[in-house]
Amino acid sequence: MNRTKINYDGKDLLIISHLRADSRSKLTSMSRDTRIPVSTIFDKIRLFKSSGLIRKNTSIVSFERFGYATKAMVFLSALKEERAKLSELLQSSPSVNSLFRINSGWDFVAEVIFPGFREIEDFLEKVEEKVMLKDKKVFYVVEELKREEFMANPKYLAMTTRQ
Repeated sequence: MNRTKINYDGKDLLIISHLRADSRSKLTSMSRDTRIPVSTIFDKIRLFKSSGLIRKNTSIVSFERFGYATKAMVFLSALKEERAKLSELLQSSPSVNSLFRINSGWDFVAEVIFPGFREIEDFLEKVEEKVMLKDKKVFYVVEELKREEFMANPKYLAMTTRQ
């Protein structure tokens, strides 16, 4: 992962904010809202992609509408010699929506999405058959209150940037 800090200005933040709110909005609408020329927005977006600032354009989907109504955050800790195997297993699973390497006694936290509780338990049993875990903790998501909102509202940009 490239951790090179990118120098940015107010225009860059406005463009990023609009993209965070809706990456499919038309450049002409963005130009009208920000008072930044379309050509500048286009060039900036191309620069953001080539520099790695924008890693992926995606949609936030309501998985419940597809019959995947159960989401959980699964904290996992494995024996040191099993961590790479666990990481590979989790990364290759289509049911793992997001995966993070973490600390404080845990190795990973995985956001998993399944039709129901039973499928999550079956998934975890299969993981435990393949990898020796030290510990696991499952937290079922009852209600999603906020997702992907950081830097998505131009009104709050001053609060999200470091001085």
